[in-house]
This record gives sequence, C-alpha cells and structure tokens, in this order.
Amino acid sequence: MRLLFDCNRSQEDIQIKAAKDANATPRGKDICNDTNVKKKVVMGRPSLAAESTALLIVDVQPEFWTHCPSIEKDFPDFEQNLERTVQLARERKAKITWARADFRRHQSPWLKQFGRLVEETVDATDTLPCEPESATWETFAIPQGGETILAKISWSSTFNTPLLHFLRLHGIDTVLVCGLNTSTSVQKSAFGIFEAGFRTLVVKDACCDRVKEPHEAALALYGDYMYEIITSSELADPDKGLRRAIKPVWITKDHVKETSPSNSYESTMTSENYIAAYKRRRGSSGPKTNFLWSPQA
Repeated sequence: MRLLFDCNRSQEDIQIKAAKDANATPRGKDICNDTNVKKKVVMGRPSLAAESTALLIVDVQPEFWTHCPSIEKDFPDFEQNLERTVQLARERKAKITWARADFRRHQSPWLKQFGRLVEETVDATDTLPCEPESATWETFAIPQGGETILAKISWSSTFNTPLLHFLRLHGIDTVLVCGLNTSTSVQKSAFGIFEAGFRTLVVKDACCDRVKEPHEAALALYGDYMYEIITSSELADPDKGLRRAIKPVWITKDHVKETSPSNSYESTMTSENYIAAYKRRRGSSGPKTNFLWSPQA
C-alpha cells in the first residue's frame, strides 16, 4: 500500500517530489531547475479567489494584546500587518470572521483543568475578563458592519462553534488564519479548519505569541505541512495572492452536499500530479473539481 505521507521524508522533500513528477509542465521544469526549490514551490502556490476565501481573525482583543505589553517588544509590526491583512480582505471582498474568546467559567468548563496546569488557583480563572460581547476592541482591529463575530470557549475556533457550518454555507473552500496567540488559539483553529478539509493558510506576520520562541516553533513544526504559510505582503500580490472577487457565488443543495474541499497539501501539487496521486490512492477516475462541502444528511 502506498502512503500519502512518508514519515522518513520532510514536507519539503515531498513537495519537491511532487514538482519533479510534474516536470512535463513549464512550472514543474522551473521548480526542478531552481536551486532554491522550497522558495519556488511556496511562491508557486495557487492564488486565492476572494469569492471562496475567508479570513479568520483569532482573539485580537485587549486581554491578549493591550494587557500584555511585553508582546509588542518581540512583534513590533503585528498591528500594522494585521490591519493591512484585514483591510486587504475587505477591499477584495473575502468573507471576514472574528473569533473572540469567551472564557467565563459557565461557558468554558476546561478552565479548571487549565488553571491547574498553569499553577493558578481556580478562583483566578473565574475573573478572567473575556467577554465576547464587550464593546472594547483593539483600535487596529475593529469589526465593521456585515462582518461576523464568533464566540469561542476554548483555544479552537472550531470546537463547539458553528464556524465550519458557516464557512460551508457561504461557499468557502479556503481559510486564512491570523491573530493571537500563534502556538495556542491560532494553531488550534488552523488544525480544526484543516482537518475539516479546507485549504488552510496562516498569515505568518499577522500572528504573534507571548514571546518569539513559541511563535517560531509552532510555525516550524506544522507550517507547509498541516497548513500553508503566507505573509501579508504575499497576500497583497494581485496575481499570486488574494484575487479580488469579481463574480457571485452559486450554491445549490445538491452541489454543497456532493463536493469536497481540497486540503493544503493537495493544493500545492499541480492538477495533473494531484489527479494521478488521487487515482493511485483511490483507484478512481479522479477528484471532483469543485470544492464546496457540507455534512452529509
């Protein structure tokens, strides 16, 4: 049996192999002949159609930024990069969703265990001031009319929330994730979205953590493996980044039920190589070409 992932090879090796398999195409030849192969593969990722792309901004609220002034020392450009990312999504008409932590005890039962792990008293977690309906937002990250705010009770934006259903309902197949903190809520949210089958990208410079080390470690462990990594500058490229929405999105009941989204790994492969790999794994004529999906009835 041929496995999709070879544990003895790095993700970079897998991507290079995918490029070599597609050597018959001009892009495949360019990749194989480039000495900086990894950079070429990442730059050659499929661009993003705003019609089917959502931006998820995680936990950008005073409890995790303004009230933690030490973070700004390691991430002085975070505010600017996040603001640019959100503004770009607005201008190019991507769907925007804000995930806001609701860590009140009656909403978030895991806090008692979390308090033990970080050696805090149970009473200390009772006063954690994360109110999802608070009027207080960071000045550089304020939701606008028509944008969605999602209350979450754990690190993940997909656990016990309607996020995945919301994305499928709106014809989304690709999700950009950014916010606070990289190694916890951003990472867990990206995992949940990836595991549900969406193409998932983390906007590297629009995320930060309490210090640099966990931010860099988290991205090094799973970047371009479980999710793709992109920067706010790359996202702004009109051809290789987020393309402005220019057409309406059609969704029908049968269409939504029958099709499946691509995942991040498959999206880095050429269509020819992806179809060949799909045939080898599934023994079928190939994948469907539209990527909307919802739970089966």
